[in-house]
Amino acid sequence: MTTAVLLQALAQVFDPYVLWVILCSAAFGLFVGAVPGLTATMATALLVPVTFFMPPVPAVASIVTATAMAIFAGSSECRRQRWPSRWR
Repeated sequence: MTTAVLLQALAQVFDPYVLWVILCSAAFGLFVGAVPGLTATMATALLVPVTFFMPPVPAVASIVTATAMAIFAGSSECRRQRWPSRWR
């Protein structure tokens, strides 16, 4: 991998629109993960129709960010209640 390709990839990821989408998806994933009964799979399913109208890089970043945040928020809820994560 050349440095030019790496710089081009970093420029696509650190685009302000992509960073804004990541921030909004993180908030959405945090909300979905914190609500009992909603899971990371549900967050992904809810985001799919929205990502149809996005370019590919922000769409993938949105789904990955929301899924990761939903998993994190779900496990933090279980830790607050001192339950193992598998019981959720």
